[in-house]
Amino acid sequence: MRLQDIKITQLREAKKISKQALADVMYCDVSKVNNVEKGVGHYPEWHIKYAQRFFDIENMPLSEFDVAVVKKRLYLMRDYVRDRRFGEAKALCEEMAKLVNLEACDDDLPLLYRLLEVIVLIQSGSDVDIAEEKMGYFQDKMDKLTDEHKYYYYFNVATLHFMRTRYNESLSFYKQALEIGSNNRDFVPDDIERVHLGIAACHTNLEFPNRALFYLRNTRELYVNKKTSALSLHLDNLLALNYIRVNELEEAQKILDNCLVCAKSIKDDYFYGWALHSYGVLYKQAEKWDKAIAYLNKAMECQKEGSIIYLKALFEQVYCWAMKKKFVRAKRLMEKTKSSYNNNKVFHIPFESLDHYVTLKSRISIYNDELAEYIETKAIKHFEETCDYFIAIDYYKLLEAYFVEKNKKKSLLMSEAIRKIYERCFVYGEGRDI
Repeated sequence: MRLQDIKITQLREAKKISKQALADVMYCDVSKVNNVEKGVGHYPEWHIKYAQRFFDIENMPLSEFDVAVVKKRLYLMRDYVRDRRFGEAKALCEEMAKLVNLEACDDDLPLLYRLLEVIVLIQSGSDVDIAEEKMGYFQDKMDKLTDEHKYYYYFNVATLHFMRTRYNESLSFYKQALEIGSNNRDFVPDDIERVHLGIAACHTNLEFPNRALFYLRNTRELYVNKKTSALSLHLDNLLALNYIRVNELEEAQKILDNCLVCAKSIKDDYFYGWALHSYGVLYKQAEKWDKAIAYLNKAMECQKEGSIIYLKALFEQVYCWAMKKKFVRAKRLMEKTKSSYNNNKVFHIPFESLDHYVTLKSRISIYNDELAEYIETKAIKHFEETCDYFIAIDYYKLLEAYFVEKNKKKSLLMSEAIRKIYERCFVYGEGRDI
């Protein structure tokens, strides 16, 4: 029997359709169905089209040739996402949505479609809850997954954990995807560099800059060509950020110069704004506050108000104004932009903490233990819980200066806390499992 004839039989049996009912749908005699299922003859094309309409699988692949074509189109859909061509990716995803109706007769394409559909949802900015719900489908399907399926399953779960800021869990699943992608003869993924990038992003957000640099440099050298792409821009922005964290500012500047040119050349405002933000962070690290503010302001101007880069740039800009001792300017900027962060679940506490930071810094010589207690027990605790250790250092430094004349023992405790963070980020790392 031909593959398409086998699949029609499997669909009929799975849906408990009688042979006579199928014959009626295809406008043929039941003897035709009997003969085909016995391996005598095959369904002509028009019979197959009637069956496809009945089983709601119009234009879905039944033959070996069509299966190969559609699999290529699934990967084309994935590539559209990689190139940030989200409109085309969504259109192709919608076009192939009926693949899931083939699950009774195809163990590969419906599962692969569901996995790549989640990539479209995640990367195009759709609701993360929807993506997580769709991944829940696989909880009792793990024994049916091929290595190809498992690779994308682990990749998707890692990405979803990352988006929920669960970076340790994300790292664990990225490593499982890497193991499958690196040690498999039957399935060799053509996008393994993205797993390496995911691992590097986890180390970046966990604030282990040396680990992140190790993965980023290796990935850049082994996998990323000189072609300007979203992947190369993502990698280089992460690389620059980690060079800033280890105070290799000249190296970071070279990378960011290239990022600005490349992002502008492909008219990608997201990566252009990210590079401008990173330039601001670079000058903040160098304590060149005016230059930092100028770049952070440019980053905000080219981003949508309330977006992640916009809010990060705003946060850093307020901090820089405070470091310039322009406290009124810092407060006005926060008040002016309050609507963009006040109801944001991720940024509300950081900006509330920043408000306390600016206030205490403006009155550093005055006793204000209520402010100091908030920064110590709430702000710093929050930043350490969210792995924002380098921000926590700034707050510890503020308390160190605040207590230096008021409580020397407490000031020394702040110094010790700073030392432990540097040790955690640069020497050992959590678990010391380098």
